[in-house]
Amino acid sequence: MDQANPVLVEVTRGNFVESQHRGACVVVDARGEVLHAWGDVEHLVYPRSSLKPIQALPLIETGAADHFNLNSEHIALACASHNSEPFHVERVTAWLDHIGLDVDDLECGPCEAISLDVTKAMSAHAQTFTRAHNNCSGKHTGFLTTALHMGEPTKGYIQPDHPVQLRITATIEELTGTSLAGVPCSSDGCGIPVFAFPLVALARGIGALCSTKLGAVRGAAAQRILAAMAAHPELVAGTKRFDTRLMSACDGVVLAKGGAEGVHIAAIPAKGLGIALKVDDGTIRASELAMACVLDGLGVLSDQARAGIEDLIECPIDTTLG
Repeated sequence: MDQANPVLVEVTRGNFVESQHRGACVVVDARGEVLHAWGDVEHLVYPRSSLKPIQALPLIETGAADHFNLNSEHIALACASHNSEPFHVERVTAWLDHIGLDVDDLECGPCEAISLDVTKAMSAHAQTFTRAHNNCSGKHTGFLTTALHMGEPTKGYIQPDHPVQLRITATIEELTGTSLAGVPCSSDGCGIPVFAFPLVALARGIGALCSTKLGAVRGAAAQRILAAMAAHPELVAGTKRFDTRLMSACDGVVLAKGGAEGVHIAAIPAKGLGIALKVDDGTIRASELAMACVLDGLGVLSDQARAGIEDLIECPIDTTLG
């Protein structure tokens, strides 16, 4: 970057600024035009899990969701970075059973829960994390569902040259308006390909989900994804999580999805807005607070919604007293 991004978040203890988090943020309208921008929004970023609502499109567009009679809970899980709470894991394993597969067919590895409460509870009961506990297991079950419907191999579905991933790559290019040929590419935390592209392109891709000009099939698929996230915010993240609390408070007016390393997106369907931000140091506490403040500044939060997430807009610094 030619110059340092602005400070998006400050942490103060008393009257002293203890920490600062720099980053970039952009808001685009339904046409993809930039309405507001802070920092270098053309800089390449890995979108990580913030991209899941777009990655879920082929599940619906191919007809796989309808073929297997998936409901809005399944679609929400396909967009999720879930807490691995029992209600998440049970739904994922039931989905796998519904399509005739099991946990061993998932190619995302087992890992500890995002929720420290879940990890502690499982440890206390000597329970073992499985692939279904991976926070991306819903997305991966969606990939498997699509592969089955399209008559494609279920083995190796996370590889860049597998039809499932090629289909998703094309979808990302179409919604963001950006070619992914020759850009930096690596493996995401769950093993699938992740491509770097401009932050503003991410915002345009998310904003495109709200567009009325996507065509009948894609438009219906996008609306189904947004409606599922609005209906089941607890499945998209989980208890106490930022995205769940925000979407629950906003009652579908704002839809949000965080990703690793300080990336966050939001969509405001009624206004056709897409928002993307990235905190340079990758701190999630900063990206979540920054997103809450951007939404507050845009005036999209009702008084009731704002009251419900006031502690997310200005987070208190806790002190433990004896």
